[in-house]
Amino acid sequence: MKNSILILLFFLIISCSSNDKDENKNFQSLYEDNTLDDYELFELAKNYIISDELELALLELDKIDVIYPSSPYANKSMLVAAYIYFLKEEYEKTRAIAELYKNYYPGSKDIVYAHYLDAMTYYVLIKKSDYSQENTNIALEKFNFILNAYPNSKYEIDVITKIKLINNNLAREKLNIAKFYIDKGNKSGSLIYLMDIVNNHNSSLSIEETLYLIVKIYLSLDEYETAKNYASILAYNFPESEWYKKAYNLINNLDDISENKNWFEKFNPIKIFREEGENNSNNTSIQSIE
Repeated sequence: MKNSILILLFFLIISCSSNDKDENKNFQSLYEDNTLDDYELFELAKNYIISDELELALLELDKIDVIYPSSPYANKSMLVAAYIYFLKEEYEKTRAIAELYKNYYPGSKDIVYAHYLDAMTYYVLIKKSDYSQENTNIALEKFNFILNAYPNSKYEIDVITKIKLINNNLAREKLNIAKFYIDKGNKSGSLIYLMDIVNNHNSSLSIEETLYLIVKIYLSLDEYETAKNYASILAYNFPESEWYKKAYNLINNLDDISENKNWFEKFNPIKIFREEGENNSNNTSIQSIE
């Protein structure tokens, strides 16, 4: 019985080895029997991406790298491969290839896309509330780098749009934390987050409510002039806002300002350029390299 088992095991090993060799031979023949030029392989890979046959697309791109290593398409195929791994949600591979590309081709005209892909791998992870906001901050830093290092790139509009969404997301989360501290009676802790929004996210959609809460807190601390100062910013920038109307009702009890429509001018309020846009980070669309 023991000998029979050993013999059976021997034949299984031989069979597996034979199958592996056959598979390797077939795989190798895909490269050796290739009759397509580099640009044809690249177009074929793009067509596979369109039809969502991503593994086949990766195979054609790899052929370019192996068969035509000096081809200009070998350069671009690396970025397309990184894009495919992004579509497959294999973000670590996307980052690794993007970083490799930046090291190998620092002067490439397409290097901005390597940075863009890298930033997108962090951006798509901004989903649930996370007080650490690590992915959000990394994505914001990387997108801002793209704007500063590569102005007027083909990805600029998309990057600007995503920066707006990130800022809205960060401001919303900080506003929620500030409200939590208010509910707990910790006004100082709340002001830290509210002032952070004013200083770093004053173009976000949360700025009106933020200014109102600052006014309310300073009034409760008997800091009347400071409260009026922030109310004046609300009045100057958002005169029709419900948050300004609430702030106005609070400060109107301090002085008779109801007859003076321009009462806020003496405080020299700052102009806020609030960016319009939806207050979410669900726009995870990504541009492909051309």
